Amino acid sequence: MFNSSSSRILFGRLFGAIAVAVLAAGYPICGQETELTGERNTELFSQVDGMLASLSEITGLEVRKPIPREMLTRDEIRELIESRIAQESNPEEVRREELFLKLFGFVGDDFDLKGEVVDVLTEQAIALYDFKTRRLYLATWTPEEMQEFALVHELAHALADQHFNLKRFVKTARSSEEDIARSAVMEGQASWLMTEHVLRQSGRSMVGNRLLAIAAASASKVEADRFPVFSAAPLFLRETMLFPYAEGLLFQQEIIDKLGAQAFSEIFRRPPSTSQHILEPDSYLEKRLANHPALPKLELPKGFRRIHYGEIGQLDHRILLKQFLSREIADDLSPRWRGGRYEILEHRKTGQAVLAYAVRWERPEDAARYLDLYKMICKKKWGEVEFDTETDSEVTGRSEEGSFRLTRMDTVFTSIEGLPDDRVKPPARERSLAFHAAN
Repeated sequence: MFNSSSSRILFGRLFGAIAVAVLAAGYPICGQETELTGERNTELFSQVDGMLASLSEITGLEVRKPIPREMLTRDEIRELIESRIAQESNPEEVRREELFLKLFGFVGDDFDLKGEVVDVLTEQAIALYDFKTRRLYLATWTPEEMQEFALVHELAHALADQHFNLKRFVKTARSSEEDIARSAVMEGQASWLMTEHVLRQSGRSMVGNRLLAIAAASASKVEADRFPVFSAAPLFLRETMLFPYAEGLLFQQEIIDKLGAQAFSEIFRRPPSTSQHILEPDSYLEKRLANHPALPKLELPKGFRRIHYGEIGQLDHRILLKQFLSREIADDLSPRWRGGRYEILEHRKTGQAVLAYAVRWERPEDAARYLDLYKMICKKKWGEVEFDTETDSEVTGRSEEGSFRLTRMDTVFTSIEGLPDDRVKPPARERSLAFHAAN
């Protein structure tokens, strides 16, 4: 598994190299961890051909070649994860991604993104499929009742890889939103197929049975507290980690029920491009595209440079609203997301960071509501906040992080945060510095 919204760079890059079956994704867990013996390894791997035949029958995708497989200890899994992170990202990219998380308030100032991802995945990974070597790995400590589930999950990745080149599929994503959507395609399909494979053994099927899909997707939320490292991680990391499995499975269910067996290929040939496509499958079927708003403009002293930019999607907003306000508010408003961008500028000498952010909502009243809600988020994010201006279309003020200006016009909300002085008035039209090339 892995991908991207913001554990995004690390998950996104890592998903470009390996796919992982994780404990918190809702596998049935009854017993304790036990070390797999050589005899059990042989017995388990002898079932691979039958599992692949089942997956081929379900998907209509032929098995083109054998799939190499082996066992890995927990230490070996950690070493593989650390190796792939080192290959797929660099320290500066990780630092910028941490800054994104901190400026939005998703994590605290002392958060270590790389360390947290490695620790969580070392706890969680029970099976992996390496896109580079096209080899499948099963953890030696995988609980017995989970072994078949984990193996089928990774074999589903291997079968898809033989037809759609998963490494290229992930690498060609152009944004963090495309990253996490494509991760949900891979992990959601593998999770769906894993469940369908087991159900067919008792004469049942997921096809046309959304209630079974909901039950399977919900299992992850029930199991999460059983894992101390995962449950102690920030909400953003937990949600973005489970999203490809749980929401991806429900997305796969909707597409299969609408398109039939061709869904297994269609979502790779015409992949979703936003987290909204996954959360709201009709938006994918209707080919609804994000309408990203222009970022706000402002004047800054010399020395600031753009270090990071990207899209901020429905999933990001759902997590933000849930973390600072409530699940009810998040579930009510986030589906009306229609586009979002952010950009971070940093002073070369002082390291002061300025965040520019814009989000488009479905209706003007949604943007007006979000202005009020974001004002509340700012209070919780910064603690001490002094407001200078508060109208129904603009809020200005200052905190320990600097001055800020929140605005809304029609369906668009914008925010500029961390300004180095109290001048939060709109910039001169002709001399303003555009925060993004695509206005």
